[in-house]
Amino acid sequence: MRTDTPVVPREVPPVPASEMVKAFIGDLARPFAIISTSFAASWATIVIAGKVENGNDGAIFAGAYFLGVGTLYLGKAVEAINQTRARRDVDMANVNAGNPTP
Repeated sequence: MRTDTPVVPREVPPVPASEMVKAFIGDLARPFAIISTSFAASWATIVIAGKVENGNDGAIFAGAYFLGVGTLYLGKAVEAINQTRARRDVDMANVNAGNPTP
């Protein structure tokens, strides 16, 4: 099983199963939150569509919806960029120290 959280089950001393479960749940938490928020917003769009009386109400709701969901995806993209930069910096430091990573 590959996770984003670095847990090596064959460490000395061995990593307890609780740490592996914690890493697995941690890796699932953010994608689940993004997917469930997107689903809830799309469901709200369907419900609100039948209740609005004019285009202004719908436009206000759509703006709030896209702002909220867009913020989640933007945050995830920024996090991915920062992780890539940090990984690059570590790899560059390893190469400069004379021990490149595989």
